Amino acid sequence: MLPFAGLCMATAMAADTDRRDFVRAFENSVIVPIVEDTPGSALVVVLDGRVALQKAYGVRQQHRSAPVTNKTLFRIASISKTFASAAAAILIEEEPISWQTPLVSQLQDLHFKRADYGNRITLHHLMSQSSGLMPHAYTNLIEDNMPYQRIIKRLHKVDFVCAPGECYGYQNVVFSLVGDVIQELTDMNYPSYVTKKIFEPLQMNRASFGLDAFIEDDDHAEPHLRDRNDWVPVRTTHHYYRVPPAAGMNASIDDMKEWLLAQLGQKPRVLPPAALDAMHRGAVKTTVRQAHYGYRRRLGDVYYGLGWRVFDYDGHENFAHHGGYVRGMRSEMMVNRDLQIGLVFLTNSEPARVNDLIFDFLDLYRLHQQTQRVADTHPANPGITALPSTD
Repeated sequence: MLPFAGLCMATAMAADTDRRDFVRAFENSVIVPIVEDTPGSALVVVLDGRVALQKAYGVRQQHRSAPVTNKTLFRIASISKTFASAAAAILIEEEPISWQTPLVSQLQDLHFKRADYGNRITLHHLMSQSSGLMPHAYTNLIEDNMPYQRIIKRLHKVDFVCAPGECYGYQNVVFSLVGDVIQELTDMNYPSYVTKKIFEPLQMNRASFGLDAFIEDDDHAEPHLRDRNDWVPVRTTHHYYRVPPAAGMNASIDDMKEWLLAQLGQKPRVLPPAALDAMHRGAVKTTVRQAHYGYRRRLGDVYYGLGWRVFDYDGHENFAHHGGYVRGMRSEMMVNRDLQIGLVFLTNSEPARVNDLIFDFLDLYRLHQQTQRVADTHPANPGITALPSTD
């Protein structure tokens, strides 16, 4: 019989082998088909609370030689919302405000079409996309280059479709009011607050906000659109940089690795368990279609939490996920604290296969777990080599 220390070492080595088997299968069957059809990408995968794979693929611009690296900046688009919810959680810990404080008590110039509903909208409603306002209110004006402050002054014209908290309605402009609340209470603008409270303590040294910070950085990925059988570089648009909490962040895969570990509860001084509990708990139920998910037999209830989409899968609860899209770039992030798994994928193009990425990961993870249970009984089991059926 092995002594205790030897047994622990053997167990750890077996776990490392299991992780390597899984990431090899995941990379070969899921990631390679995607990255072979993109100019450049970057990936980080966490299993059992440890980084099991971090890798950069391809080039920053099609038909150029400069490679994507672990430090290359990408636009993360709506994954920015996960930072906004964390910033709100930190604000609540440090300032005289709660999730249930009405916005109008902090923002005196804020007015809504129905005062009885508008006066009830809270920070929780903002972060959970349940303000009750018409979905995507004034997103069109962002894309028409209207300044954010001018758009906010038009909120009194927007119809409510339900009372606050009673229905889901995705927002970019209204969601970004969290930045106004932060500035009102701290005298710091939103990017400065996030930099001080999140980027710096997590050592997210490349993360930034805004167009200038992106295009003036020598190591950034150019956006691409499909033109027939090739990807063509396009101009970086500035529209969604106008709403930093909703979609204004840039980050490298090195930065997103730290964010992933923080969301898994490994940076409690920055994001304590209570904050993560609030963010990763479903707040308002949505449909599968509203979440932009395709049919998956194992997909259970779907919600929006606080800055995160939240869903149940294959009997496990509280998967937290958000995708991001701006012209020429896609991003995906998913975590589950109970299972201590997660991934981030960034790319400088718009590959369709990315739509299935997180669920392909989870289906392969399920097969991996089943294989390991069999291997514990039958050590000769060869392990997983391909993606299982999604039926």
